[in-house]
Amino acid sequence: MNLRKYQSISKILKPHQKLIAVSKGQGVEKIKLLYDKGHRDFGENFLQELKEKKGALPEDINWHFLGNIQSNKIKDIVACSNSIHSIGRMKILDKILKLETKKNIEVLLQLKLGKEDTKAGFSETEIYEIMESRRFKNIVLKGLMVIGEGKIKKETLKKQFLQANDVFKKMQLANKDVEYLSMGMSSDYPLALATGSNMIRIGTSIFGARN
Repeated sequence: MNLRKYQSISKILKPHQKLIAVSKGQGVEKIKLLYDKGHRDFGENFLQELKEKKGALPEDINWHFLGNIQSNKIKDIVACSNSIHSIGRMKILDKILKLETKKNIEVLLQLKLGKEDTKAGFSETEIYEIMESRRFKNIVLKGLMVIGEGKIKKETLKKQFLQANDVFKKMQLANKDVEYLSMGMSSDYPLALATGSNMIRIGTSIFGARN
């Protein structure tokens, strides 16, 4: 656990910027340590792990779901999460839109950056089509999420981040609920913040190695 790193990241964030502490693979005791420092936003990638931690930790934690979404687990993911960042397939989005739920679901659409086959996400064109064609009756569209492409030059990554910021700004013009550009992880968060991110997702830099 690196509380100094947590404090140093927290200090550079402006009031409108938010840190999601990515706690996947981390023990409850580490999360509680950060919670006791006043942190409330944590990110998980796996439903079962999220369920267990949610049950064992204080109720006022904001849980952000960041992982791959399986269609047969959508209902449980919605029930356990305050916000879902990783919606990058039309099938998943449409299933969420059809859910009967007592709460409005906060979601971020995932934009695919670059050409990595392993990365999920919508194209820029698909994002705009969704904004125009989908009725968000049970969804609050809170923003855009991206994952920086790996093993590319910093200048190329900067261009990708600026592209994401441009899409985000256009989304804001189309929908007043759009608030967050979730962009930047341990390896690239300084560049992400410099290019418009207002939500970064940091894991092992704060928590250390996963269990």
